[in-house]
Amino acid sequence: MAVTKIHPIKTTLKKAIDYICNGDKTDDEIYVTTHLCSRENAHKEFELTKKQFNSRTKTLAHHLIQSFVPEEVSFEEAHQVGIELCEKILGGKYEYILATHIDKDHIHNHIIFNSIDVDEGKIYHSYYGSYMNIRNQSDKLCKEHNLSVIDQEAQKEINEIRRRKFVNWYDWNEDKKGSSYKSRLQFDIDRTIKQSINWQDFLSKMESCGYEIKQGKHIAFRSKNQQRFTRAKTIGANYTEERIKERILNKDRELGNIIDIKNNHKAKLSKGYEHWATKHNMKTAASTMIAIHEKGFDSMKELEKALARISVEKNGLRQEFDKISWEQKRIKEVVKHIQICISKREHYEGYRKNPNDKIYMMMNRKDVEDYQKSYEEIDIFLKQFPHLRHMVLGELKTKSGKNLFRKLNEHSKELQAKQEEIAKKYNALSVKYEELEHLKVNMNEYLGRDKREKKESVIEKISRHKEQDKKISKEKKEKMKEVER
Repeated sequence: MAVTKIHPIKTTLKKAIDYICNGDKTDDEIYVTTHLCSRENAHKEFELTKKQFNSRTKTLAHHLIQSFVPEEVSFEEAHQVGIELCEKILGGKYEYILATHIDKDHIHNHIIFNSIDVDEGKIYHSYYGSYMNIRNQSDKLCKEHNLSVIDQEAQKEINEIRRRKFVNWYDWNEDKKGSSYKSRLQFDIDRTIKQSINWQDFLSKMESCGYEIKQGKHIAFRSKNQQRFTRAKTIGANYTEERIKERILNKDRELGNIIDIKNNHKAKLSKGYEHWATKHNMKTAASTMIAIHEKGFDSMKELEKALARISVEKNGLRQEFDKISWEQKRIKEVVKHIQICISKREHYEGYRKNPNDKIYMMMNRKDVEDYQKSYEEIDIFLKQFPHLRHMVLGELKTKSGKNLFRKLNEHSKELQAKQEEIAKKYNALSVKYEELEHLKVNMNEYLGRDKREKKESVIEKISRHKEQDKKISKEKKEKMKEVER
């Protein structure tokens, strides 16, 4: 499996970038990829992005490391996994440099990315929740590339953490120490849901646990040692009032996970636990089959086809979302060139009337050249988005650009509304996909179908051929000795 870790960079960003791009470690920078920045000036471009949004964050960048099991992955595949990981966790919005180090047995990726995004200047918050997202995405990619994945015991820890929502480093650290009031509230809500008959019973039991409850638009809880109330929705999507009520109603139908008894440490040590796990698996498999039929699937093939369809739909929505994001980004970039063209137009028109007037050109060269460069950028923009050509060129002819800026702003708002609709559809599909994937994984685990064949890496192939060559060479030497005798 790939192991991941992340830490902030608060000083010497250039040194860190130079280190990860070291030619001796990256085969003369063959295995270096950049996004939205250049290799040589990335540290300056990171800084310029912060200045553009007046960002006050003291974190210059984040340094993510992804290490692979020795001799399991080729250089090219490790680098490709790194690129895919960046796409998953950064969504194309952050400047980054990816370097794959191949100078050691354990191939590993170094990713340095800016602490704010290029679209809105939003700060990347590095905390336990964001780290678990990185870890989960890395494991998914390893599975897709047929690399070894995380073991069952570690996966249980991930499943437990995934339901949590930490908004900052403090909450993460307190949870790690076991003193986070949010973690205790999550635990108490989960436990009380299982014991409750209805909503009023749930509230009564939470009060018995020592919580003061404030009901309103958003339900909130406060323990004895807390000064302020905690809104339940802030600890995760599974803890809103609507979801808690829904979970109480459906608590008996919530599916667990199939336990891998053969590889489970507890099952090996305890016959009692093994017996319990066997019964648990049978009940979970039966519930899973019922759920599959209730959702309208008569076979696992139909379920898998539905998952494939949803995956294609999600990818289509993601591409549409990214396309709109790109258009919004380009509109923000072209606005400054439109402003330059409007302010420098008189200078350029004066040059067009008298192109051979050397004195006029000498006095107005910079303004004329600024106009020409900006107009070229506008022309590139209009080739990328021809549906905006009539609007932009028509309004550029007027002396004031106010009307054009208003129209572009209205168009950006329309794009934003489209993105929100796409995001809603995407989230709904994601929920559906996770539900169906859970059903599929449970059945495959129970029937023993989820055992993937390990893919042989390039390094493994080379090692195998070397061993074969050694064996052949040894056999030849032995035959030569026999002939000499």
